[in-house]
Amino acid sequence: MVLMNILRWFRVGVTLLLVVLVAGCVGTTTTTSSSQPSASSSSRPSPIETTSSWTPASWVAYDEDMVLNASWYLGDLEITHTSKVIMKLNIISGANSISYLAIIPASELEKWKENSPDITYEFITHHAKSGTYTATLSPGTYYVLVGHADPIHETLAQGTEVIKAGDYVGVPIDLSDILYAENVTATIDIREDLDIRMFFTTAKEYSIYREGGTPRVIAWYDSAKSGVYNITNAPPSYLKILDSDVYYFVLDNTNAWVMKKTVDYTITGDVVYPARIHLTIKVEEIG
Repeated sequence: MVLMNILRWFRVGVTLLLVVLVAGCVGTTTTTSSSQPSASSSSRPSPIETTSSWTPASWVAYDEDMVLNASWYLGDLEITHTSKVIMKLNIISGANSISYLAIIPASELEKWKENSPDITYEFITHHAKSGTYTATLSPGTYYVLVGHADPIHETLAQGTEVIKAGDYVGVPIDLSDILYAENVTATIDIREDLDIRMFFTTAKEYSIYREGGTPRVIAWYDSAKSGVYNITNAPPSYLKILDSDVYYFVLDNTNAWVMKKTVDYTITGDVVYPARIHLTIKVEEIG
């Protein structure tokens, strides 16, 4: 009987001991510090920020024939992203090159119209020939500038005239299809090794001379011998250029009583024509 009581108390003690041990184990697994992040939370990647996508665009801003009867500006050219501007120039007729091809910000346009020397160019090339030209522009508004044709050195008139004593000869020179001519000269060779009166004037003033009046002349040489003579930058007018018009080169032998004059002549000048070109302007966004 005593033994049975001892065994019963032993089993109760063991059971209590197991309950205490289990309770202690559960308590240690549920206690954590809220201020320390778990390993899994510290290694989790942060969300990726998304941005709107941008696709570079390209377009043809200009693709036309032009007649360069003046200097031109083309625009306005709106650039919203950094872009490459490709200018393809084809000179069709009337010139070997044009005086310039350029790009300016819109803020410089009024200066250009006023022929100001103080202009900021984004791009400029002088004496541009047929070919392709490129420029890189930042966002902004721009104008493309196209200058008139460069001059072409040409022979305007050439021949031989026999001028009788007391007579004169007027050689017509038709410059009605030009913008202007400069550096015009006359080269004469008088075979008789004498001199002759020589002048240059417009068709209108030559008509007055033929009617016996006194013409207004561009250039006048009272006793010209064989040699080279200025027509522009010459007395009495000292004109720098000849505008579009019809002119006459006059060899006047009215002061001679007996001697005729045999004159070989050549008239040359640097001529600016209203050249025809084709210009294509393409814009390609790059950034």
